[in-house]
Amino acid sequence: MVVAGPTRVLSPHLLVAQAVAAALRSTGTAAEARSWESVMDESASLSGTRPAERCLLVVILDGLDRGRAVDDLARVVASGQTHVLIVTSRSGAVQWGGAADDDLLDITWVQSLPELADVVQHIRSGGTALDPADRRELRASWHQALERRRTARSLIDSLSPQQRAVLELLASGHRVKEVARIMEVTDGTVRSHVRVLRSKLGARTQIAAVAMLHQLGDPVSGVPRPRAAPPGDSGLGTRR
Repeated sequence: MVVAGPTRVLSPHLLVAQAVAAALRSTGTAAEARSWESVMDESASLSGTRPAERCLLVVILDGLDRGRAVDDLARVVASGQTHVLIVTSRSGAVQWGGAADDDLLDITWVQSLPELADVVQHIRSGGTALDPADRRELRASWHQALERRRTARSLIDSLSPQQRAVLELLASGHRVKEVARIMEVTDGTVRSHVRVLRSKLGARTQIAAVAMLHQLGDPVSGVPRPRAAPPGDSGLGTRR
């Protein structure tokens, strides 16, 4: 479906959105930056109404593909007013598999702004960033990741309160001696807890056990307020 409305650029960090919008305009692609709050408020007010012109929302996430960001944008897609293009890493794209069946949600992990401009023009002309095979693969990867998360949650929940406390302290960067001091136990007791929790989690190393806990974490408990970005940092580079 051709996108007749404007192209808007969104990021949890407003300066990133402004930089990307300016870079898109330099390639001949008309684009405007919007704040996260304004897009969410507008989407809520228009939900259920008939769109006059569907717009394209280009969302620069750069690893912020969890928590409230995903929930907010899922609601934007569900409103039917906006075609949303998520710009993220290939690994970050998996977080969007749950919504990948919706034709109004597209995902790309392009490496440069000229590539992004090409994707934007393709979508505006009625194309998509994801073909049906890409969507099926993304959906399958999401289900697999969800199952791994459920398994990790079940294993973490099997830990005793003391073992969970030790794991959380290790995950926050504390060494064994520091954990022992905080918990007012001996180093040996902490190491004993680590051996037992590793066994329960099926983790070969302490690092692997910590990684399982981080897998359940939510670094984006809410969309961060706009903050300054380094000069010239558009949120896109030559990385995936």
